[in-house]
Amino acid sequence: MKINPALFNKTYFKYDNTSQTQKNSSFGSLILSKVKEVDQEQKKAQAMLDALAKGENVDLSELAITMTKADAELKLLIRVRNKIIDAYQEIMRMQI
Repeated sequence: MKINPALFNKTYFKYDNTSQTQKNSSFGSLILSKVKEVDQEQKKAQAMLDALAKGENVDLSELAITMTKADAELKLLIRVRNKIIDAYQEIMRMQI
């Protein structure tokens, strides 16, 4: 059995450190970035709704999908926030 040396190219086995920087990011910055994403989706849905109210040509199915997506993301963010608050309150109830 012959081994093809082209398979062992250095770039093939090169270590990618982008995942390492993602691991080093703080929990707070992760939450902040997700809040910004949810805010952008809410603004996008509101802009489409405003365009519809002004009488502009807006695809109703796309509007419905955008609004549903924005609503689902907001509900998920609220659930995560509630879990974080519950965890914080549980930690505060612990006796030292």
